[in-house]
Amino acid sequence: MIEQTQATTLVGSTDGKGAALVLKDVHKRFVQRGRDSHVLRGVNLTVGAGKIVALVGESGSGKSTLARTIMRLYRPDKGKMLFDGVEVGRIRGRSLKDYRSQVQMLFQDPFASLNPTHTIRTIMAHSLPANRARMSRREKDELFASSLARVGLNPPSNFLAQFPHELSGGQRQRVALARSLAAQPKLVLADEPVSMLDVSLRLSVLNLMQRLNEELNIGYLYITHDLASARYVATRIAVMYAGEIVEEGTADEVIEDAKHPYTQLLIQAAPDPNRQTRAMVDTTIFRGEPPNLTQKIVGCPFQFRCPHVNNRCRTEAPNMVEVGEGHKAKCHLFDV
Repeated sequence: MIEQTQATTLVGSTDGKGAALVLKDVHKRFVQRGRDSHVLRGVNLTVGAGKIVALVGESGSGKSTLARTIMRLYRPDKGKMLFDGVEVGRIRGRSLKDYRSQVQMLFQDPFASLNPTHTIRTIMAHSLPANRARMSRREKDELFASSLARVGLNPPSNFLAQFPHELSGGQRQRVALARSLAAQPKLVLADEPVSMLDVSLRLSVLNLMQRLNEELNIGYLYITHDLASARYVATRIAVMYAGEIVEEGTADEVIEDAKHPYTQLLIQAAPDPNRQTRAMVDTTIFRGEPPNLTQKIVGCPFQFRCPHVNNRCRTEAPNMVEVGEGHKAKCHLFDV
């Protein structure tokens, strides 16, 4: 009975305002060869209704694990995940299917995420929720054609009978996006969606995501290691390190007035043609390696690389504190 109520809530949210995803103290660990890896450690994040939020961090910071946990490919070990006010961290069965129809995922490699043995029509049909799977072939084709046209694949009829290997990389990623649109989602988790595309195609895909956000009020969690694209496409940026959100704010504030030393490291490491070589900050002061997540971390996880580390950092984990209007950072420099 509870599960049916949750399913009704998920499907019945038709206020036109999109979805709001709220993560509260989300944890996820994996056990391999008897050793625990705490990949997500108390993640708190909100993706507002119809907003684009960028999640930025280096490889191994937990970004993709967080996306798969949100999709419920992994079940969180602790914490809450609220979607339209409904707790989705423990739902299953029909409720889980309904949730996944409203929260779609856009993967990094469009060729690997599209079944090479199926036509585009079949691939898109597999994304339909149960209430649309019973549509006639003509109705489905009209829906697929509309989705393909919306992402710029025209004429749509030329693509429905094709196989993924017959398309370019940019076209495949657009098909992947059209597949998610066919399910009429409220939120898309875009995991490095442009990193495997030619530079000339990346901007067109980012512009497409922005246009769909404006036209359909679709929210995005844009996962990337590229600060430039994050600032271009997102209204807010959350910076992730060692399974934690260490800084969050508007895109301009995080880039122009970064507070956390890790965010500063990411900015300094990014190529900038306008930055004079002699004025560059020496990134060698950020020595060390990311912490081993199979071991318990005492204190701040960035202490091993931080130029401002002190005894408090080695013994006490910092809290997330306000460092400006809507701007937060998890660092003892501000947690006083």
